[in-house]
Formats: sequence, structure tokens, C-alpha cells
Amino acid sequence: MIPNLLFESIIIFATGLVVGVLGTVLLRKKAPKVSRGAVLIDASKVAGRGAFAKRAIREGDIVERCPALEVTDKDIGGELLNYVFYGSAENKRLVAMGYGMLFNHSPQPNVAYYREDGPTGAELIIYALRDIRKGEELYYNYGDDWWSTRGETCE
Repeated sequence: MIPNLLFESIIIFATGLVVGVLGTVLLRKKAPKVSRGAVLIDASKVAGRGAFAKRAIREGDIVERCPALEVTDKDIGGELLNYVFYGSAENKRLVAMGYGMLFNHSPQPNVAYYREDGPTGAELIIYALRDIRKGEELYYNYGDDWWSTRGETCE
């Protein structure tokens, strides 16, 4: 009796394992891409994630409005230092909300940004420098200061 129970338990376990693995493989959906407005976030060929044009964007169009928190440079450290923008003073940094931190660098950027102060605080306004095709990755130039503070040169 006990050998039969052990055998049946093994069969049930193995069957459940096979069904679970097959179900996962067959029913797995690709993770949906994250998007909002004209921007789609997806894997970048440059580094990690990147921002892409969800639709064609015309030169001068605002691509993204990013609410930003202004903090002191002492509040920022580690990896986050690579994702902040220069603030209103030498020791200030802007932490961009939205997709602002996910735009990669290019020495030939297709977007740029400026700061706008409104009643609810600072915003980074990202706009198109030229016409951008649907699906094209969106890049801005991090600037020479960004590279020099890391002992590198802009490429």
C-alpha cells in the first residue's frame, strides 16, 4: 500500500510540474511596454531602458513635461547621481519625475530640455530638436560637465 501511495504521489507531482511548466511557457505574455503620451519605454540598444517615440513627433513639439523635485547635491548619491539634472544653483539638483530620467545620451540629440518654474514647482520640459520618426529612440546630450565629473569625455 505504501509503495503505491509513494508512486502515485510522484506521478501527481511530476504531472503538476509538467503542466505548470508548459502552461507558463505557452500562456506567458510578453511584458507590456510602458507608455504615456508620445513616449514609450522599452529596451535600449545603448544602455538598459530608453525612451522611444510612440508616434511621429514634429520639431519643437513638447515630448514630455516632467515635474521635478529640487534637492541639494548632498541629498543625491550612488547610482541616482547619474539620473539627476542640474538645478537652479551650483549645489542644487533636479530629480525628474515621469520618464525624464530614462532618456539616454547622444552627442547628436533629437530632444533637449529646459526648466520651467510654475505654481506647483519646477518642471523639466523635453522638446523635439527636429522631426522624430515613430519608434526612434529619444536622446538628449548630457553635456560636457556630466562627463567630466565622471572622468570621461562625451562620445
